[in-house]
This record gives sequence, structure tokens and C-alpha cells, in this order.
Amino acid sequence: MKRSIVILSSVIAFFVFSSTSCGDDEPFVNIKAIESQIFNEIDAYRIANGIPDENPFVHQFVMVKEAQIFSAGMESTGLDTTGISDHWQIIHDKIGGYNDLTLIQATNEGTAAGIVANWTSDSTTASLMLKDYSQCGVGLHTGSDNVNYVTVLMMKVD
Repeated sequence: MKRSIVILSSVIAFFVFSSTSCGDDEPFVNIKAIESQIFNEIDAYRIANGIPDENPFVHQFVMVKEAQIFSAGMESTGLDTTGISDHWQIIHDKIGGYNDLTLIQATNEGTAAGIVANWTSDSTTASLMLKDYSQCGVGLHTGSDNVNYVTVLMMKVD
């Protein structure tokens, strides 16, 4: 009986200390509801335009984090992709991938459908959204000027 108690105590201590002593490699990423809605609108657009639903297309948390960071920076830098390569490098270092696409916009539009429509109404951007991608990250930052700064990152990972 004493041996069982010692073993049980050791097992409990192991789980308590091991769960608090190791830090996560990736901090928790908080995906806003509108970011998920934008992703869903993009996915629906792709499906409606012939991309089979069974093709994997996921909202990837590493890409979401980098898109959120870039969107927040656009409030001060404006609608400019300078520096996006640094975010892509972080993504590629962590999860690989290729066939990168970056979409950005600054808009007063407050709905996911309206934000995605800003891209799908342009034939060049709309066709780019239909390329071979399996991963997507959406970041939205609402600035102090009430402008929504939106970044969408898409790429392929085999």
C-alpha cells in the first residue's frame, strides 16, 4: 500500500512539475471572430470557383500570428508590403511551404464578406486567390482611426 502511494505521488508530481516547467514553443494565438469569418469567406469563394472542398485549406495559427503582427504595423506604415518578407521567413522556418501570396487592405468595411469582396471584385487578385494553396492566415487590426488593416497570407504546404 505504501509503495502504491509513493508511486502515485511520484506520478502526480511528475505531471504537475512537467506541465509548468516547460514553455511552449508557440504562444497561444487568439483568432478574432472576424478573422475566422474572412477565412471562411475566402474558402467559400475558392469552393464556389471550382477548388474542390476536399482539398486541404486550413487557417494556420503560425500564419495568423504573422498576419496579425503585420496588420498591426500597417496602422503606422500604411498600405505597404515592406517587411513582409521577414514574416514569410518566420513562417517558412517554422512550417516550410511555398507559393506565397500576400493580400493587404486598409478599409472602413466592417464585414468579412465586404472585406473579401474588395479582393474578389478585382480580376487579378480574384484569380490569385484560386491558385494552389493549402494554408491561410488572416490578421485584422482596427486602428485608432477605426480603419481595419487586413493581411491575408496564403501558401502551399505538401
